Amino acid sequence: MIIGLILLGSVAVLLFFGIAERVFKSFGVAYWLAFVMVGVLIGCAFIPSFRIGAVTVNVAGFIAPACFAAVFFIIAHRTREHYRALVALSAVAASYVAVRLLVEPIASTVVTAIVVGFLCGAIGFLVGKTKLAALAAIFAGFPVGEGISTAVGAFLPSVEMRLGSPGMFDALIIAAVFSVALFEVIAAIKRTMNARRTAALAETAEEFDPDEYKRYFDE
Repeated sequence: MIIGLILLGSVAVLLFFGIAERVFKSFGVAYWLAFVMVGVLIGCAFIPSFRIGAVTVNVAGFIAPACFAAVFFIIAHRTREHYRALVALSAVAASYVAVRLLVEPIASTVVTAIVVGFLCGAIGFLVGKTKLAALAAIFAGFPVGEGISTAVGAFLPSVEMRLGSPGMFDALIIAAVFSVALFEVIAAIKRTMNARRTAALAETAEEFDPDEYKRYFDE
């Protein structure tokens, strides 16, 4: 859970100095709501897990993401991005289940969290196409993937019976931050390329003097 808290702390600092304000506004989240969301996620990380029968439930790794997913899908519905988010949700959940069932039993918690985080973040970026759709898919895909994995785990002794965990909380935050970072990097590259193209066209236009060639036609 340390990785997730460090990343959330970094986001909170960026929000405090106004650096990350534009990022949250770009997918329809107000500045004050961004602070609340980050604060709630940090607070949920300190709530202990509880048991329902044979299943362990983690608030930060399951309940909080499900609630945040509902908020993101409401915003996505208003911006007509919910269909894209649903497709991305399916891809993220499938990837989560695959890693949970195949990688987690043979790898450490940290390795699993890193693999799940970067994989699901990349898939959310590629399939979601927008930051809002990607975040909605990630925050919904993790609880859905946990539910499917736990259901399958009832028949596999190597799979832990749980809904969320501190390690998966880390993976969730890694995935969300990584997907948004990819969007910002790609957008920055596009802006740079467009600026260079515009500068090159302006330079070409300055070098071209129509009066220089006009005299040939006049003759």
